[in-house]
Amino acid sequence: MAATGLFEYVAPSSASESLERDEVDWLLTSGVLGRSGNLARVLAYICEERFAGRAHHIKEYTIATQALGRRSDFDPHTDTIVRVIVHSLRKRLLDIYQNEGACRPIRLVLPPGHYDPCFIPAPKLPRVFAAEQPALSLTPGAGIPAAESHLTESPTIKELEPIDPAPQPATPRPIRRIQLWHAAVIALSFVIAVSAVWALRSQQARRLRPFAIASALPLPQPQPAIRALLGIRKPYLDHSGQTWAAANYCQAGDNVAVPTQKIEGTEDAPIYLGGVRGIVHCIFPVTQSLYELHFHFAETTDLPAATRLATLSVNAGPAIGVDVVDDAGGDGIATSTVLTGVVPEHDGAIHVDFTSEVSPLSAIEILPAPSASLLPVRIVVNSKPFLDSAGQFWASDRYFSGGRHGLPPESAQRANLGLYEADRIGRFHYSIPAVPLAHYRVRLYFREPWFGKQNGGMGGPGSRVFDLACNGQLLLKDFDILAEGGSSPVVRSFDHIQASAGGRIDLAFMPVVNYAVINAIEILPEDQGGGSSH
Repeated sequence: MAATGLFEYVAPSSASESLERDEVDWLLTSGVLGRSGNLARVLAYICEERFAGRAHHIKEYTIATQALGRRSDFDPHTDTIVRVIVHSLRKRLLDIYQNEGACRPIRLVLPPGHYDPCFIPAPKLPRVFAAEQPALSLTPGAGIPAAESHLTESPTIKELEPIDPAPQPATPRPIRRIQLWHAAVIALSFVIAVSAVWALRSQQARRLRPFAIASALPLPQPQPAIRALLGIRKPYLDHSGQTWAAANYCQAGDNVAVPTQKIEGTEDAPIYLGGVRGIVHCIFPVTQSLYELHFHFAETTDLPAATRLATLSVNAGPAIGVDVVDDAGGDGIATSTVLTGVVPEHDGAIHVDFTSEVSPLSAIEILPAPSASLLPVRIVVNSKPFLDSAGQFWASDRYFSGGRHGLPPESAQRANLGLYEADRIGRFHYSIPAVPLAHYRVRLYFREPWFGKQNGGMGGPGSRVFDLACNGQLLLKDFDILAEGGSSPVVRSFDHIQASAGGRIDLAFMPVVNYAVINAIEILPEDQGGGSSH
């Protein structure tokens, strides 16, 4: 017999296996597991392996590669998805058998520390035992004869004796006491395991404050576009004039509240000061037929990098891996993942599954899109948005790292400069999310903010020179705004710019003489292919 923690595996009889298979079918088809595809995939895999007599093959690696679609080089030391999902599955099974499955004849149990499932009969206790007997001690063997206190034999499916119709003064039969002992030990083990994992997580993420998320609140009304702050939050109006709602879209998981702090790469830090983590399912009722999704993250802990991996799945589709710190370039930096060409499910909603042991998902944008291509990205390097003469909306500054907003000379008149009213200056880069390997037209807008006649006559050509690289390829060498445009703005356009395999258009500005400068950035898709980016 193969040991499984509190239990030992016993090959089931054909009759008991039929009951067990029926129980697995009920769990997978009744909807009690919720809409998380990963929970169902893991449960189906481990149960089928058990029924095939391969319970000893159920390992973290096999679950990851055969149930969750991880590659053959999966490393459990750096990817914790299996442990996170199995932990959530244990909690969900306990909840199911306390609620929807309370009357089920048998119960599926995942013993703490193991991945192979066990099936036990549901406790059926006579009323006299509950009413007249003293509470059963949880000390092993207490009140039970020595010959009956050994509980490592695996529970098998047996027909329990019928409950007596009337109370009997006699002591209940030992078999019923053992069944109660089984139930008590199982419940206690689950509580201890859940408490231990929760305590460890709370100790590790000491700068975050987790709370349970309500899962029974009604969903908001369908909306054509959604900007949602996840977790228990207050609505927020960002620098671009967009309102982020704090509605109840998500079920399960943990709410995370982040202490007020600076978040790099954004002028809207409140968006990232909170979120959800664990295993979360979110439902977004929408009204349009095609959407683009933006997932916003900023890792704010100092935990080891291997613990900060996350997984996204939209409408039960393939898992999208996200390493928040790697994508952002460090802790406390805003980053986002983009998914294009998303069609709502038949219920008129977009369903998002998110799994993360540490890193929270802070917010989600769900934007109507005319095609599966990335929506145009227009950024004005300012703390406020801009609407141009063609009615095109330019969002406030974002996706940056390094540099600062420039200070113009006193003689400069900038109030009517539109796109060129403000700038970023210094040594800096922009990391703009895009569809991996898709091609784009990149337009960059420059105006000399300090030197030249238009700024009081200080300096001239050669006063500011810098280089520009995109995804490691040099686009501008010894670029001089005054030499190219004099007192007029300069627009440089680059076609067929391919996003990186990681889904980024990374623009690096490198000073040669004085600091580099930029006023606005425009990214326009050249193809119609959809996809995801990090």
